[in-house]
This record gives sequence, C-alpha cells and structure tokens, in this order.
Amino acid sequence: MARTRPARAVPPAALVRELDRVYRNVETAIDAVIDRPHPSAGALHRLHRELRRLRTGLTLWARLLARRDRERLAPLDGRLKRLARLVGRIRDRDIAIDLLAHVDGTSWGPEEAERLARYRTRLRDDARTGRELLRAFLRAERDAGLLPQVRAQWTRPDLAFRSADVRAVIVRAKGRGEARVREAHREARHKPSTRRLHRLRIRVRGLRHLGELAGTVDPVDARPLSAPLRRLQVELGRLHDLDVVIDHLAPEVEGTAWAEALRDERRRRRDAVLAALAGKGGTLWAAARARSKATGA
Repeated sequence: MARTRPARAVPPAALVRELDRVYRNVETAIDAVIDRPHPSAGALHRLHRELRRLRTGLTLWARLLARRDRERLAPLDGRLKRLARLVGRIRDRDIAIDLLAHVDGTSWGPEEAERLARYRTRLRDDARTGRELLRAFLRAERDAGLLPQVRAQWTRPDLAFRSADVRAVIVRAKGRGEARVREAHREARHKPSTRRLHRLRIRVRGLRHLGELAGTVDPVDARPLSAPLRRLQVELGRLHDLDVVIDHLAPEVEGTAWAEALRDERRRRRDAVLAALAGKGGTLWAAARARSKATGA
C-alpha cells in the first residue's frame, strides 16, 4: 500500500509577501482617488477590488494569530470595510449612469427623452458629490495612519501565533467558503428572491477572491474557481446592476417607457440566471470535488 505523504506546510511569510503586495496596491489606489478632483470609474473600481483583496488576506491572517492580536486587527478591518462600502455606493451610481447612457432616448417621445436626460444629469451630480465626500473620508483615514496601522498587524515583532501553517488555514477557509456558496445556491434555487441572489453573488465573489489569493500564496495547490461558477458570478453581477438601477429609480421616472424597458431587460437576465441555477446545479461543484480529491484538500 502506498504511503500517504504528509500535508506540506506553508509558512506565514508566504502570506506576508502577498499582504505586502496587495497593501501597496491599496495605497496606490487610494492616492489615485485622493489626488484627482474627479477620479474615474476605473480608479474607483480598482480601489474597490484591492480593498476586498486586502480584507480577504487579513481574514486569513487573523486565523493564524493568537486571540490578543486578532482583537487588535478587528477594528482596523472594520474601518477598511467602511471604506469599501463607501466606494461601492459610488460605484453603484457609476454603473447606473453607464446603464442609462445606453438607453436610447430618441426611441421615446420628447417628454420622456427630456426626463431621461434630467435623470442622467442628477445621477452625475450625485456621483460628483459622492466622490468629494469619499476623497475627504479617504484623506482623513490616510492622515490618521490607517494603512500603516493595518500593515503593523503583520510586521510587528511581538506577534503571537496560534498556527504557523498557512496552507491548513487556506484549506479550511476554502471548505467553509464552498459550503457557504452551496448553501446560498440551494436557497436561491428554492426561493430566488433578490436578497438571496445577491447573497449568492457575494459568496461566489468571496470564494473567487480567496482562490486567487491562495493561488498566489500556495501555487502548488492552486484551484481556480470553476468555469460554471465564474459564469454564474458574471450573470449575477449583471442582474444585480439592473436591480440597483431599477430599485433606486426616482418616483417621477418609474412610469416611463425606458424604465419599463430596463425592467424587461432585468426579467430576461433573471430568467437566464434561474435557468443556470436549475440546470447546472449538479455540475457547479464537480470540478472542485475532483481537484479536492486529487490534492487531498
């Protein structure tokens, strides 16, 4: 009988290198937003993405630490989460502006076309105001030393660890993440409410970020998100974008023909998502299970 080789440990230094890399990306992205009077949608998207990646890395890092150091990290992570939410709200406005930019106002009557133009202008004004507030908030957190305080949570010489094996922490985190996605998937298939579909999207996205980070920290056992799950995340994201726009329409434009056209598009997107949930449920996890057996994860 062949012997089972012991699981290969990955030291904390491997995760520290990735935390340092993402930290520099966050620092650069924050400076890019603060230093421009009107940061672009792309700059906000990069900041939003890098903040999520940093928080994913910090979640793994916290699971290596002793209780005292985990408690020091928690309030800092809370401040990063608040920043990410602020950026996300402005991103929602940008997405709404982009979606409405593709609504052909010439297809409707002059009065409805005018209401569409006014609504687009109002959204752009809101987005500018949101950017000003976000830049002020980012500047205040930068001046307060938030990022150096965060980095100190993996560079302090007096850190105490409860585990020194990053690989084991990643394997457990992936297991929990996949279980949470499966649970959300079952609930969304059973009752596909907007809230449940949104939760499924968030959990799939979180699992993807975890997989990307794990692949950098421990390339030997890298397991990217399966193609069906990646496609599902994309479709859920498109549906969520429409949900955000339609659910926040001002009362004076809800009854317009172009608003109804957006609702028709949402119905088509939702039908496609529900078909994917119903038809591919058995294959979403097949590749992940096969890889898990092969690696012993």
